[in-house]
Amino acid sequence: MYLIDKEVKEMNFHAYWDYRVALDLFLGGVGIGVFLLAAYFSLVFKEKSLKVTRLGFILAPVLVGLGVFALLTELGKPFRMLSTFINVNPTSVTSWGGFLQTIFILLSFVIFLVVWKHKQNAYQMGLFKGLVIAGSVFALAVGIYHGLLLMSLGVPGWANGLIPLMFLVSSILSGSSVLMVIEAVFMRSIITKNKEVYSETAVSSDAQVFTYSKLLVSLVAIQALLILTWRISLNSAGTEAIIAYQNLISHFGVYWWILVIVIGLIIPLAIAGYSTIKKIKMNFYTAMAFTAVVLIGSYAFKHIILYSGQIPLAGL
Repeated sequence: MYLIDKEVKEMNFHAYWDYRVALDLFLGGVGIGVFLLAAYFSLVFKEKSLKVTRLGFILAPVLVGLGVFALLTELGKPFRMLSTFINVNPTSVTSWGGFLQTIFILLSFVIFLVVWKHKQNAYQMGLFKGLVIAGSVFALAVGIYHGLLLMSLGVPGWANGLIPLMFLVSSILSGSSVLMVIEAVFMRSIITKNKEVYSETAVSSDAQVFTYSKLLVSLVAIQALLILTWRISLNSAGTEAIIAYQNLISHFGVYWWILVIVIGLIIPLAIAGYSTIKKIKMNFYTAMAFTAVVLIGSYAFKHIILYSGQIPLAGL
């Protein structure tokens, strides 16, 4: 982050949205990713996933809240956010954000309190299921909102329909990775097979076992395909879009290829792909390494997209 910021400072332009906005996009994204996977576990595996879902439901609003806090520090006047709830503009994507994130944080916290109070019994309650489904809807809305906000501003570097989808997939991938590590740290499920002991971060039911490898390799592959499609689509998106991408490569090319492509996509794809093909379990240390590279790649992706879109288009 420091190196990228140093690179930006050397340019002759002022980035109105700095790393604090990138932190909001990143932390909020991780939060909604954690929530969505925790919600899936709670609906499918129910009480068998009590510990991991309870942790997920409290971590999600904390991460989203920290992201909002970072955003407020960037605004300079934190109480200006209150105007979002007073001066509502239904046609403004910015106006949606305050409501979506606030409702999501409240729903997540209420869900955590229900699980904390009722424990295993919560998973049999119709109210709990309704709250989880509602929370999932708002989690998806927040995840899409992050990219949609940039796209709605009409900036050439952001005005692409794939931006919201890329941000959402990046968020789900990073959140799922974090939940995998949380489970590895707090549960360390021990599976014995053929007298060999594996430390597998998995949630199991009577008839099936959920493993992270297939989910994660799918998400990484989807994100790689989206970024490739986004790059190809720029060729026919007009002169401004092409120049915006040239700005990205010119000022952030090294970081883009190393942090986003190699560390954020190729290495995770290799790790999860190997585990899936060989049908082996990710051990604790592999899970930690996988999550580390995914988080680095996810933050770098959102940071670079945010900053590069604010570079003036030369010659226009």
